[in-house]
Amino acid sequence: MAANPVNQSVREIDQDSWLLGDRFTLSKTDSPVSDISWGAGNGSFYNLTIATERLPQSRALAETSHIPKVHDAGGASAVWLFGEAVVKVKVIDPRATREHVTLDYVRSKSPSIVIPDVLFRTDYNGRYYIIQQKLPGSTLASLWPTLNNDLKQGYVSRIAGVCEELGAYLGDGIYGVDGNHLADLYLSPRGSKDSSPSTLLRNCKALNMDCSKFHFYHCDLGPGSIIIGPAFGSFGIIDWETAGFVPLERIRTKFRVSSGIDLPCDDPEMHPEWRRLVQKYLGTQGYPEIADQWMAWWMGES
Repeated sequence: MAANPVNQSVREIDQDSWLLGDRFTLSKTDSPVSDISWGAGNGSFYNLTIATERLPQSRALAETSHIPKVHDAGGASAVWLFGEAVVKVKVIDPRATREHVTLDYVRSKSPSIVIPDVLFRTDYNGRYYIIQQKLPGSTLASLWPTLNNDLKQGYVSRIAGVCEELGAYLGDGIYGVDGNHLADLYLSPRGSKDSSPSTLLRNCKALNMDCSKFHFYHCDLGPGSIIIGPAFGSFGIIDWETAGFVPLERIRTKFRVSSGIDLPCDDPEMHPEWRRLVQKYLGTQGYPEIADQWMAWWMGES
């Protein structure tokens, strides 16, 4: 039987159990009943187990399901919220650095930011499954419309500080923390899926980036990836799939050119406000950028 599309990887068995992919089951119980369990709220728990050889009957999640899908990239990736955990399913280059490996690396550096704990992860049937503890708090994207200019600038300064902190971790090439492929395709021309370290290095040199040092960078610091916690000063970052070592120019350039880290709002004039403020501030801190050259190159105009 062919696997369901990635964005249909979670299917309902009954009101208290679900099929994840064609390999795992999730159940909601009054107490933990498996080695991989987490809070579901109201004193109950979610439990992950390996499905039996004979898969239970399942159906697509109802529109009224209390399991929200919080991200849907069709056949590429999808994310669901199960109580106090986030369940991600992604089709991934088998040569790419896995997110749990990156999280282990960042945690080993004792960063000033909060990052998710990994409850479970595996590769199965061409897909990468990872379950992470949900960070408490609200995304900066949801808070942004309520902030005054001083608070907005404060968060801009904070994320620039994070870029500096992470950028102090150095590598000797353009790749993930374990030397495997960096999953940020924007370092290759439009339409290319070649993210091998040698190709990315050649591309960056062609753009006259400084390839004498390579700085660790999250690569996806949109306001939806930043979690402002309920505790004073709590600042968390999620979504580490595309993090790795890059030339310094890449840090500010990403904020200049990537609409993928825009604010998700109804006002089109506000969409780029976050990245516009961040890239401007990074400029005052001495970060170079090559946005115009990169755009022409990526579009095949140079």
